[in-house]
Amino acid sequence: MGKESTRRVFLTTLGAAGAVSLAGCSSIPGTGGGDEPADPDGTDTPSNSTSTSTDNGGGGNGGNGGGGAPGKSVDNFSNIEELQINAGKVSTTTDDVFQGDQSVVLEPKGNGESVVKFTKTFYPDNLDLTKHDLSLAAKIKKPDLGAQDGRMKLAANIIAPAQSSMTTAIRQFPRELGDWVRFDLGYTDKNGNPELGNVSDIEIQIGPRQDGKKFKVLIDDLRKVPKGNKGKVMLQFDDGFITTYENAFPMMKERGWTGSAAIIPNAVGADNYVTEQMMREMSDEGWDMIAHYGSPLTGMSPEEQKRNLQQAKQYLDVKGFGGGNHFAVPNHRLNKAALDNISELFETAYLQGGGPSNAKLPSNPHFISRVNGASIRGSRRIINMAAEFNQLAVLYFHEIGDGDGWLPKQDFKKLLDHIEKKEVDVITPTQLTNNK
Repeated sequence: MGKESTRRVFLTTLGAAGAVSLAGCSSIPGTGGGDEPADPDGTDTPSNSTSTSTDNGGGGNGGNGGGGAPGKSVDNFSNIEELQINAGKVSTTTDDVFQGDQSVVLEPKGNGESVVKFTKTFYPDNLDLTKHDLSLAAKIKKPDLGAQDGRMKLAANIIAPAQSSMTTAIRQFPRELGDWVRFDLGYTDKNGNPELGNVSDIEIQIGPRQDGKKFKVLIDDLRKVPKGNKGKVMLQFDDGFITTYENAFPMMKERGWTGSAAIIPNAVGADNYVTEQMMREMSDEGWDMIAHYGSPLTGMSPEEQKRNLQQAKQYLDVKGFGGGNHFAVPNHRLNKAALDNISELFETAYLQGGGPSNAKLPSNPHFISRVNGASIRGSRRIINMAAEFNQLAVLYFHEIGDGDGWLPKQDFKKLLDHIEKKEVDVITPTQLTNNK
């Protein structure tokens, strides 16, 4: 596996992370969908207090990855005196917790600061992450319920054992969610040659928000979860555009790879969209036809959300397409009701997160991170990290070809060439859940 040094160290702006662009779904006939503006990403971090819990995660909303979380607790944040506060205000609350007795409340001071940063030191015994990834639970206390493009950024530097040898984890989560959610801290970058068997510190940063407004974020239950034994890459194609069949499908077939097409039932057979016959041909070759929708779920009532999700799933099931148990979140926008409905109906769900996930089985299968594959440079970086640290990189695309705003076939081929050079498996959502 290639080891690629990076030029970046942990900066408060986390500017380099913006290389992975963030786009939403294109407008779909009869759905009112629209593109989501681009937005940079963020990172996360862990802490100490090694508890003896093993295979049960915390409380929180079980459907959102709360109960039954895998792995072992690294820190339950029962003692914030152990934390070094670098920026912002850090406090605790017993009124709103994911698990245990308290959670940590993070907010900027309001004197011009736009981030919260703290460091957890592991002493005298360093943290061993050679066989584990990290996951964390977080909640936006006061979400922007009308946010069109709002995603909070959570960043973590895993220092192993000094800043010259560390990995960075970046994760975004939607501000509209407003509820506890667990997610993996996949590595998005590295500096030097980190020794993950000797993690001395973890730095966590929340923010800044793009709009400069204040925020309040709660975190809880940092865990380490068993790693996969090999890096994996998943290629997803949103909306069911015909260029998926005409261009991506044959290019991947030449390499013996399969992908997944996120299908909006009402768009099948429309101009520039795949037909059922095309879907059948791809499915017969091992592709997943996964469920999708053409406009954000957050603009619907919970009942309308569930009805539309059921219809999207039922269409694939009735037609006999594999992949109907998986869902691509439209425009990467979620609220609590949407996540609850998705968790009830599907085995896995994917949305913009900015980095990789656990390759064995993501700690929250309904909140799996993916990145926009249209950024070739950013995608290569994420693939490199997934290959080196045995994580899962999920890349999503829209149009592949020579049209305006499309990803050129030549660039897509370069990305496939890069994947082929790495020691990774190219998989589908069904293969992930079947542990293939």
